[in-house]
Amino acid sequence: MTQGHAQRLPAPGLSARETIIWAAAESLLENGYAGTSVRSIASRAGVAIGNLQYYFPTKSALLIEAWRHLAERSVHELRASLNNMTDPIWLIESGIASIWESLRRLGDIQLAAFDLLVQAPKQESLQAFLPELFDRYRDVVEEQLDRLERDGRVRLKIEREVLVPLILNTVLGFGLYYVVTRDEESCLRALTAWRELAGSVVEPT
Repeated sequence: MTQGHAQRLPAPGLSARETIIWAAAESLLENGYAGTSVRSIASRAGVAIGNLQYYFPTKSALLIEAWRHLAERSVHELRASLNNMTDPIWLIESGIASIWESLRRLGDIQLAAFDLLVQAPKQESLQAFLPELFDRYRDVVEEQLDRLERDGRVRLKIEREVLVPLILNTVLGFGLYYVVTRDEESCLRALTAWRELAGSVVEPT
């Protein structure tokens, strides 16, 4: 996780509940699930443990909200990157590269999300959250396909039910590889294959 940087301060004007979620999210980024305790979150948020437990009776309930907060940040970054693309061919051929840039900038957020995947099999409450996490990313991919098809600029050559998981798996795979290895050069080399792959799944109209 993130190491060796000064602790950030919460944005002004947050409610007590929002400050607790912010503190939990920052702790996840720095220390991971195993290294994040209710006591450390309360200390970072500047609240008593009793006050924290008023809003979040269990650690898993709090960390789900923290992961939801991090996922929202990541999805916002991804959506903003893709919405700036207007040329359909460039979008299809370079979309994964843009997604990659978002994931690289938010590498620690992705690592926190992968930490959730590791912890989820151990706790029912975390398992229940996983579909929501993936749905957020799936929604962004669907939005972009809707945008291009609605404007009549591309035609899909394979079913959406196949294409959307393909894109998601590509994105998550690159994200996992990068946050574990930090080998950006290998990721960028692998991305050069996307142009050929894109031509096999969509075509301009």
